[in-house]
Parts: sequence; structure tokens; C-alpha cells
Amino acid sequence: MIAVRGARTPARRQRSWLRVAPLLAVLVLACLEGQEGAEGPRVPAPSFRLPRLDGGAVELSALRGKVVVLDFWATWCAPCEVQMPVLDTLWTEQGGAQLEVIGVSVDTRPASEVADWVSERGFAYPIALADQTLAMDYGVRGFPSVVIVDADGRIADRHTGVWSRAELDEAIARARRRPESAASGAAASDPSPSSH
Repeated sequence: MIAVRGARTPARRQRSWLRVAPLLAVLVLACLEGQEGAEGPRVPAPSFRLPRLDGGAVELSALRGKVVVLDFWATWCAPCEVQMPVLDTLWTEQGGAQLEVIGVSVDTRPASEVADWVSERGFAYPIALADQTLAMDYGVRGFPSVVIVDADGRIADRHTGVWSRAELDEAIARARRRPESAASGAAASDPSPSSH
């Protein structure tokens, strides 16, 4: 038998498939996972203090009183690149006193490479640098993952995969509504008269 150089043998095809399979699994999970955590009791969000690409740091506790949208992403994640423009527009239009949008890069690349990647695409929303540990602390199981933290510092919603702007707006509106148990507990513990 004559071997043809470059011909794909069964063993070679299997090795190629084994290299691609993990990436396909992540992409399928990202597309199929969907919304999590919108129902049920809200739990405290894990605290963090992370370096920002533009200098300084961001600390979750300093953002109390705002709804915080955390976008867990990586430069190698194609669906992340689809999600980021939606979040960038959200930040440009609504970011400020009531809403914070933070991209949380879990890349293993140096910060300078992540900064170049973000700059090449023209994203303006704040980007912080983290690692897989923080992502796991937030229950992230694939990328992109968006976690919405309510103004009281509790996880209000979590979603793996790409969210449309309408879906994001709806999740933010839910996060702004206080759960019945929290609202009644706050009213019971606050003896001051209402100012409304």
C-alpha cells in the first residue's frame, strides 16, 4: 500500500476530533444553557476587588445601591464577541448612578493583550481582570455568562449564552424589583414613617 502524504488516516481524524470536541462542548453549552436563577431566593454575590484594564480597581461592595451587570468573557470565546456590543450599548445608554456594567475577562493572556483586543473592537464599558476561580464562585458554567447583581448585593439573575438587549432589559427590570420577602423584611425592620 502506498501512503499519500497528508492523507487523513482514521487515527489522524480521531486526534483532530479530540482537539475540537472540548471547544464544541463549550459552544453548545453556551447556546443551550439559558437563563438560570431568575426564580427562587436571591443569594449574596461573592465579593471581589479586581484590577481594571484602564487602571484602578473595581470592588463589588462599592457598587451597593446600583444594579450590576457582570459579563464573564474571554478573548477566545466567539459568542462573547457577539454579546459584548450589546453590553457596550447598554453601558453607553444607561450606565451611571443606577446601573453598572462590568466585563470580567477570565483570559490567561497578559493584560496588555486583553486591552489591545478590547481596543481593536472599540468597547467602552469597563473591563476588569479575573480568573476562573471568581467565575466558578459566581456559578459560571460557560461563556459568555451574564450575572446580574441587585442593588442589595444579591444575585438576581444568571444567564449562559448570548442575551438580546430586550432580554437584558427585562432581567435588569426584575433585578430592580425587590423580592417580596426582602421588601416585607425591610419594611418590618424599618420603623421610620414612609416618605412616599
